[in-house]
Amino acid sequence: MHVKSMLLGFLMHQSMTGYELKKLFSISFSFFSGLSYGSIYPALKKMEQEGLITMQLQVQDGAPNRKVYTITDEGKKAFLHALKAPFTHERGKHPFLTRLFFFAYLTPEERIATATTFLESIQDMQRKLETARPEIEARADRFQYLCFESGLRLIQDLIQNVTDVVTTLEEESMHAEPGCKLGGAP
Repeated sequence: MHVKSMLLGFLMHQSMTGYELKKLFSISFSFFSGLSYGSIYPALKKMEQEGLITMQLQVQDGAPNRKVYTITDEGKKAFLHALKAPFTHERGKHPFLTRLFFFAYLTPEERIATATTFLESIQDMQRKLETARPEIEARADRFQYLCFESGLRLIQDLIQNVTDVVTTLEEESMHAEPGCKLGGAP
């Protein structure tokens, strides 16, 4: 789903400020999507220009003014159209697999270090997901929670796959003959 559709989906529930949308995005899609916070505000501006949302400026005393975004009838139609549209599995970017393919050009130590660093980064992502669990459980509807659980399982599977790679690399490194460059570049 494109950032525009995700934001419209959030606004289907209620009007929100950009900050509220960012917060909701951070506990929902930020772990599983390549979309960034930086894409939210430009998308809101464009959606307003397209008549999919309206923005109301709420003036506050002693605090910054708030921009509150509300979905329009046209925005609701666009969201439902996007939600119902057929889709296929999108090929994701897998930078680890791309690098792993060329590991022959690294030393055994470099291979292990690169794979271990990636493993630690996805383990950190899993910890952040688990930290967000109580808030997600408290706020998510049934389908949003199913999304969270499915995404968490994807991360856990990735951790297991990369752990298997690290284990294989470590075993190969331990069994290498001195002076032998394991799987060296052609």
